[in-house]
Amino acid sequence: MKIYIGLFIITALAACAGNSGHETPVQGDSSMAVAPEEVQYDTALVANRRDPVCRMPIKAGIYDTAHYQGAVIGFCSGACKDSFLLNPAAYTLVMKEATPGTK
Repeated sequence: MKIYIGLFIITALAACAGNSGHETPVQGDSSMAVAPEEVQYDTALVANRRDPVCRMPIKAGIYDTAHYQGAVIGFCSGACKDSFLLNPAAYTLVMKEATPGTK
């Protein structure tokens, strides 16, 4: 019984710790503002086909971007972006093919 109570308390504290309080209601709207990790970018805006860190295809979703060597690079998360920016040379970029008729 003590184990179940302990697990309940730990779960409740973890849930409260996950709520950072940085979300603010939008003026005139009862919904909460979108957290940064929930914002998705259009895949047409980036030059890469895969996240250079985790290798996930960008068509699965882009949640952060960075400018690198004159191109916008898409990432699946802020953590992947941060890892890339620490040492970009350690990662291989898989870039999109140029479409015919474009430079």
